[in-house]
Amino acid sequence: MSNVLQNNNMPLDNPTELIETTMQEAEIGNTGIQGTAKQDIVLPIPRFALTQLKIILLGFSGLIALSTVSFMLWRDQLQTDMRVVRSELRIASVTRGDLRREIAAMGKIVVANSPTLYSSADGIVTYEVKAGDRVKQGQLLLSVESPALTSRYQQANAVLARLQTELAGRELSAQKNQLEAKQTAQFAELNLRNAQRDFGRYQLGLDKGFVSQQEFDRAEENLHIAELKAQQAPEQLTLITQMTKTEIQNTVKQIEEQQAIVTELQREVNALNVNSPVDAMVGNLAVNQKSAVAMHQALITVIDLSHYEVEIEVPENYAPELSPGMAVEIKLDSNIYPGAITAIAPEVNAGQVKVRLHFTADEPQHLRQNQRITATILLEVRKDVLKLPRGLYAELDNGRNVFKVTGNKAFKTPVSYGVWGLDDIEVTHGVALGDEIIISDTSAYREIQSLYIKQ
Repeated sequence: MSNVLQNNNMPLDNPTELIETTMQEAEIGNTGIQGTAKQDIVLPIPRFALTQLKIILLGFSGLIALSTVSFMLWRDQLQTDMRVVRSELRIASVTRGDLRREIAAMGKIVVANSPTLYSSADGIVTYEVKAGDRVKQGQLLLSVESPALTSRYQQANAVLARLQTELAGRELSAQKNQLEAKQTAQFAELNLRNAQRDFGRYQLGLDKGFVSQQEFDRAEENLHIAELKAQQAPEQLTLITQMTKTEIQNTVKQIEEQQAIVTELQREVNALNVNSPVDAMVGNLAVNQKSAVAMHQALITVIDLSHYEVEIEVPENYAPELSPGMAVEIKLDSNIYPGAITAIAPEVNAGQVKVRLHFTADEPQHLRQNQRITATILLEVRKDVLKLPRGLYAELDNGRNVFKVTGNKAFKTPVSYGVWGLDDIEVTHGVALGDEIIISDTSAYREIQSLYIKQ
């Protein structure tokens, strides 16, 4: 039995002895003594058994590999200026696609039409409405009593009537002068024919000796006078016609000029009654009832609540690129509505320019004065460009350098930017598609040329 126990503790270095021992135990079992042979398992001999020498060699090899890796990491860190943790950085790849160049601005809802109405003359104002009243288009709001303007209008009308009478007289005079000129021309024609007959008779009498030379000369002279008058009569008629026509035209011009004066004064007199230009609500009354007002003085303001616009402020450097009609996206209560630029203010206030927008589709319901909105103005779309996400990194060295990641290092690389969008920046030089760039704030590494990125 002790032999069996000893055999169970034997090493497995000699398989032949193990087989023999097992057979002996089997024979003992046949004689009635139970052994542990049935519990033993024959194990194969490992092809590469670990010896003490092999263990030493493997440990030495691992030490060399670890030393090599440590040396390479140490060398990489020595070749960079600073170590950073990757989890503290934001890294993005250079992509290619379309870039929208936009302006985002805050604004407010304003009424599109709130006209202030002014006095057209000096006078006394009489209001027909109160502040807050609802009025219809064309409804009388106030009137101004102006005696001076009324007197000027009446005088202008009197001058116009006199000129019209003068025109009628000139037309009659022209007809008379033309008639007299026609009669003179006809008499000249008759005198010419009589002179021609007399000259013929005197010439015949001279030939036969019945008429003296002196009488013949007198008849010839009368013929020349009749011919001259007959020749000048049509010219005189034409001259008289032109003169009368010119006089009539001058009078007509005077009447037209005076009519323009009367029309303007009539407009000013009509403007003394101020009517509402739209369906609106009365805003404020500029002066008290029955107060004396001067010409062009503000009298009343009406507010058109049926139509609203949006007023935003944009930086002055974008103002030259804006123009009326440009497309705008207006964000209100998480909804986006299409719009367009209506007007651009000509002045700059604190570096900002005011821009008016209007809704190009149906206006949202329940708009309120001074309600806050956000507007996005699309300036242009750049097709198929290299781009990076926008961030503070782009301001490093005034936008001239970025940190490009290569493996576990990042090196400062010169770049050039194109247009800037709200979300992306166009990169025109210095990087290629797929390059990884640190896009987090790199202002702390302004004087650093390279970084070692550790996990």
